[in-house]
Amino acid sequence: MQHPSDGKAWKHFDNVYPDFAADPRHVRLGLCSDGFTPYVQASTSPYSCWPVFLTPYNLSPEMCVTKPYMFLTCLIPGPTNPTKKIDVYLQPLIDDLQLLWNEGVFTYDIFGKENFVMRACLMWTINDFPAYGMLSGWETKGKLACPHCMEDIKAFTLRHGGKASWFDCHRRFLPTNHPFRKSQRRFLKNKTEMDGPLYIMNGGQLWGFLNDFPKVTEGPFDNLPGYG
Repeated sequence: MQHPSDGKAWKHFDNVYPDFAADPRHVRLGLCSDGFTPYVQASTSPYSCWPVFLTPYNLSPEMCVTKPYMFLTCLIPGPTNPTKKIDVYLQPLIDDLQLLWNEGVFTYDIFGKENFVMRACLMWTINDFPAYGMLSGWETKGKLACPHCMEDIKAFTLRHGGKASWFDCHRRFLPTNHPFRKSQRRFLKNKTEMDGPLYIMNGGQLWGFLNDFPKVTEGPFDNLPGYG
């Protein structure tokens, strides 16, 4: 694999949206965000600033992640990370992305010397695990930290430490005949694992699952019962 266009996700997208893929001038974007300290790190007054970048993947590999082609779309000031309120800062960007996907914008092709309607799609987001929690809206700490298992996580609280532990949460993803599944000594004591891997929801199912949740702009709301 030398370019994202060689990957399965790119080819799958082409099969699902052939009209978009038919015109190579339509733009495929990646979004990246993370916090950094713009000043000298001081224990007394730390400061965290969060930029949000977009980069087009239509370009060749040596160009698509270089400085001239990385667009700073948003700069979220500190002094701390925005947590769930990052949605408020990203709303103008989301509106523009929806416009570019649903309707497109009328622009000029300097190479072909003609006007055309350019559309764009957001293919990937690139971030570490804490930033993933903010961008996706799924909390990545506490008992519900796993965005794959969600509320079906088998995490438990340590008796003496009082912290969540995900030890022995991985055996359900092993093959059904794997010897680790029946081991009662190497993992949790006297416990075998018979559950299979969790079902991965598609986009429509995820939207139905999350659609009724209140937005962060609607004020404080209760946590999921049993998870603090």
